[in-house]
Amino acid sequence: MTRTISAGLLALLLSLAPGCPKGTGGGGPDGGGTSDGGGGDLPAATYLELVPLDIWGRDHADATITLGLAPTAIDEVGAGPGVALIRVAEGHPFELPVRISAPDYFETTFTVSYDGTTSADAFSVTVPDGGARAVTGEDQRTIEATDGRVFSVFAGLDHRWFAASASPPSLNDVEVYLDGEEAWASVYEDLKTATRRVTWTTWFWESDFELWRSPDHPREIEAARYPYTVMGIVDSLPGVDWKVLINRFWGDNTDYAAYLNTDTALRDKAEAAGDGFDVILQGNPTAVPLGGQYFGQPTYFAFAPRVLENPRYAGRTLHQGELGSQQQPLTTDAASYHQKATVIDGQVAFVGGMNTKSTDWDSNEHLVFDARRMTFDATNAARMDVLTRNELPELGPRKDYMMRIAGPVARDVEEILWNRFELGLAAGDMFSENATAWALDPAAPEPNGGVLTQVVATLPEPFSQMQIRESHAKALAQAEHYIYIEDQYFRAPIFEQIIVQRMLEKPDLRLIVVTKEVGTLDGGLKFTYLGDALFRELFPDRYLVLVLKTADLYTEEGIFWDTVDLHLQNIDTHSKIRIIDDRFVSLGSCNYNNRGYMYEGEMNGSVLDDGLATAVRQRVFRNIAGPGWSRQLNGDPINDFEVLKAAAADNESIMNWWKDNVGDLDAPEAEAARLQSWPDGFAYPLTFSGDYLLEVGPDMF
Repeated sequence: MTRTISAGLLALLLSLAPGCPKGTGGGGPDGGGTSDGGGGDLPAATYLELVPLDIWGRDHADATITLGLAPTAIDEVGAGPGVALIRVAEGHPFELPVRISAPDYFETTFTVSYDGTTSADAFSVTVPDGGARAVTGEDQRTIEATDGRVFSVFAGLDHRWFAASASPPSLNDVEVYLDGEEAWASVYEDLKTATRRVTWTTWFWESDFELWRSPDHPREIEAARYPYTVMGIVDSLPGVDWKVLINRFWGDNTDYAAYLNTDTALRDKAEAAGDGFDVILQGNPTAVPLGGQYFGQPTYFAFAPRVLENPRYAGRTLHQGELGSQQQPLTTDAASYHQKATVIDGQVAFVGGMNTKSTDWDSNEHLVFDARRMTFDATNAARMDVLTRNELPELGPRKDYMMRIAGPVARDVEEILWNRFELGLAAGDMFSENATAWALDPAAPEPNGGVLTQVVATLPEPFSQMQIRESHAKALAQAEHYIYIEDQYFRAPIFEQIIVQRMLEKPDLRLIVVTKEVGTLDGGLKFTYLGDALFRELFPDRYLVLVLKTADLYTEEGIFWDTVDLHLQNIDTHSKIRIIDDRFVSLGSCNYNNRGYMYEGEMNGSVLDDGLATAVRQRVFRNIAGPGWSRQLNGDPINDFEVLKAAAADNESIMNWWKDNVGDLDAPEAEAARLQSWPDGFAYPLTFSGDYLLEVGPDMF
C-alpha cells in the first residue's frame, strides 16, 4: 500500500498528531521524526482508520491512499493490508480529503470531518456523487498498548471491468472453445469423472444429443453411438445425482408447453421420483410488452454485510447506513430462462451458448458437407450420402462458444442454478414434486497460474439481476483499441451511447461486429438497422459488420453433361462473445440485445487476462479470416481491422464471380477456376435494410 500526503498543509501536522503511539514517527509526511521517548503507557486516544477494500469487502493491499492534509499515518501490526491508521488530537477539528486508487479499479474520493470533540458523532464522512461505496464503524480495541476509540471508514473500490452486483472475481483455470466439436468433447471427458453430482441448465434438451463423435461416426450404428449421447452418459453414471433445469415456455403446469423443448426420455425420468435424475421446468414470470418499455430495477446489494464477511472485520460494529452512489433503476422486460451451463461435482463448470441439442454441434471448419452433422436417428445410408457429397446434411453449419472454468467460480455458477432450483421447488414448478434439494459444496481453491474470472447473470424476478449488463457497460467504457462483438443479434440500444462516447474519446478505437442477416419480418430489424446506421454515419472508417458464410463446389463429369453445383450457406452464428483490447473476454448465453441484458435468464463467464484474451482473439480472427489472410494479421488493431475488411470484400467479389459464371463451366473448368480463385475463411460484408415492417419496443426482440 502506498500512502501519499499532500505537502500543502504541513503546518497541521503537529496539531493533528501531538503525541504518536510509542515507536512511531511524527515529524513529517514521510513518517520520519523522533519517537516520543517517554517509555510509558500513553493515555487513551482517538484514531481514524482508513480501510481500502474492493467492492466485495475483500482486503485491497494494492490500493494507494492519498491524504489531502498531513496527519501522521501509523502502521499498526495486524491493522490490515493497505490500512492507514491516524491518531487524532481532541480539540483540533479538521476536514481530511481522502483519495483511494488501485489498478483496474475506479478511484474514489471522500472527506472525513472531525469536530474536535469526544461525542459519538464527532466524525462524519461525505462521499461525492458517483463515489464508491463506503460504510463507517466504531470500536474499542487496543492499539499499540493503548485502549483507543477507533472511527473506521471502509471504502469499497468498484472494479472497472467486473460487476459489483455479482460474486467477486477469483483466479481460475479457463479454457475457451471455438466450436461444438471441441467444447462438447471436453464436457464429455469431464462428465466421465463425475462421482457425486451434475448440475445442468439448458434452453432446449435432446436426450440423444451426441457430445462426442468419432472419426468413423457416419458408419457407426445407433448402439455404438448411444454411450456418447447425454442420456447414455446419464445411464453410465448410476451413482451420480443429476439436477436439470430447463426453460419452460408459456402456460401453466398442465399445458403442452413442456413438449416443445423436451423429449420422452427426459420426461419419463422427470416423472419418476428417487431415480437420481431431477428435472424442473422453469418459466420466466415477467410479462413482455410488445411496444414501449417496461421499467423495473435490479436488486440492490449492500456493502456493509460484505465488510462483515471479511474475517478481519467480522467483529466490528458498523453503521448500516451506506454512503456513496447506489445502483440506478434500469428498464426491464421478460421472456425465458436461456442459460446454458453444466457443473460437475461442484469443481468444474462449463458456461456457453450451446443448447443440449443436435443443432448445436459443428467443427470450426463449418463444412458444407459434414456427415457428423446429422440427427441421432439418421440412417447410415443418409449419412453416407452426405459423406459422398450427394446430399446436404440435415443440420446446417453453426458457430458458438463455450468456456470451461475450474476453480472457485465453478461454485458461483452452481449457486446461480441452486437458487433457481430452490425457487422451482418452492413455486411448485413442473416436475418439482419429484425433485429434491441439495447442498452446495465449498468453493474450490484458487489454482496456481489461474486467470481472473467472474460469472455474471441476468435473472428475472424475484432475483432481478442485471450483472451482465453492469459488467459489459463497464468493459465497453474501458475500450482503448478495439471492441469485438460476435453475436446472433446486434441490437442493444442500451449500449449505443456508451460505445459512441468511447469512440469519440478514442480516435483509434475500432468496432468489429459479426452477426446474422435480419429479415424484414423480424421484429428485431428496426433496432438493428437504427444502431447500424448510427455507427456507419459517425464512424464509417472504424466500424465493420460481417456475416459468416461457408462455400463448397461439387463437380462430376458425365457422359452427356457435367454436374457443377455451387453451395454457399450462411453459418448460423449463434455466438455470444465479446473481446476488448486483448484484455477482456466474456461469453455465454447472453445475446447482444436489451432483452438479454435486462430480463432474460442468462449467464456469462468473463475473464480479465491479457494472455488469454490475446490467444482467444488470435484464434477467432484467424478462423474467420482464413489461412491466406491470417498471414497478414499481426495483432495491431488497426491493421487487423483492415485485414478483416479486405478479406470480406475479397470473398464477396470472388463469390459474385462464381454466381455469375458457374452455370457456364463444365467440371474440369470449374475445378481449374477453383484453384485460381476461391473464398478464404468465412467473412463477408453485411448491411441491413431499413424496410422493417414491425414497430415494436427496443426490449421485445
